[in-house]
Amino acid sequence: MFYTEFEIESNLNKLIEVEQFIENLMLDFSINNDYFGIVSTPLLEAVKNAIIHGNQSDVLKKVSITCQISNKNLTFTVSDQGNGFDYANILSINPDKRTSNGLAIIELLTDKLEFLNNGQTLSYTINVPVQIRQGRHLNSSSSEIKEKQYQSMV
Repeated sequence: MFYTEFEIESNLNKLIEVEQFIENLMLDFSINNDYFGIVSTPLLEAVKNAIIHGNQSDVLKKVSITCQISNKNLTFTVSDQGNGFDYANILSINPDKRTSNGLAIIELLTDKLEFLNNGQTLSYTINVPVQIRQGRHLNSSSSEIKEKQYQSMV
């Protein structure tokens, strides 16, 4: 199993750091580039939602992102410092009739989706082929990304 986490300020310009994280993750775990959209799109949408809707683009508030990899599952969590939201109400609305597409895109591309902490945290799982080897380390190029990594035998 592999686990990593990092935090960004609530600024849409910081999405480039999330994109770099995804690129490094795919490279480090030999995830085929054909899966780039499946891996990147839900994460970028979740982080955008956390920045805009959760933290109201307040740069003093942070968005936390975690990724856990085991076998063929990637589980991401995205947490903001906002007040949460009525996710049950939004999920009950037909995706075609919602005011924005972000959550519908996440629902479409993920295998398991759940909300925690009154909607402040979104967790989802996607299934993609990964190769986990002991001693793997992400090649993060951003000095602002704080990561914790734990490996164990799969």
